[in-house]
Amino acid sequence: MTNREIEQVANEVLTKYLKKGVSHKILNEIMATEAIKYKEIKSANDDFVGVLTKGNNEQAYIMVNGSISNDGCKHFTIAHELGHHFLQHQLTQNSFYCSHNEIVEGGVWQNPIEQEANYFAACLLMPEEKVKSAFICILQNSRKAKIKDYLHVKNDYTFSIWCGMRDSLMKR
Repeated sequence: MTNREIEQVANEVLTKYLKKGVSHKILNEIMATEAIKYKEIKSANDDFVGVLTKGNNEQAYIMVNGSISNDGCKHFTIAHELGHHFLQHQLTQNSFYCSHNEIVEGGVWQNPIEQEANYFAACLLMPEEKVKSAFICILQNSRKAKIKDYLHVKNDYTFSIWCGMRDSLMKR
């Protein structure tokens, strides 16, 4: 799929589920409505981040490593696995197992399906129009802007936005 097609799917999901607020707060609602059960599991494998799988009864599950303490990482992992679901990726061996190397920010992915799921997650958690309007609001008041204003946007749209703003802040 092209990035534009993936973004369109993410926007359709947002249109269906997001009435107001920010997208990471509706992940549980999306999973419940889509009949996907969510579980955090303890894993002896430190490389395990998350998985989309189906049981013998065709019940879909998203399982996330319970030791992930960063909420932004956890939200991105859930959104990534939802990406596999909404992009209708065919499960191999009844699951998509995702490791730290496959769910990375700004990294290079070997598997195009994982790249698509990552892009979907980014589009779902950081919808372009909401991010643009938040930054425009801050930039319109740029003389008054403080780091806390940038951090507010970061908290609403996940941790990766901060990376993009860091360079801008350093140049001030």
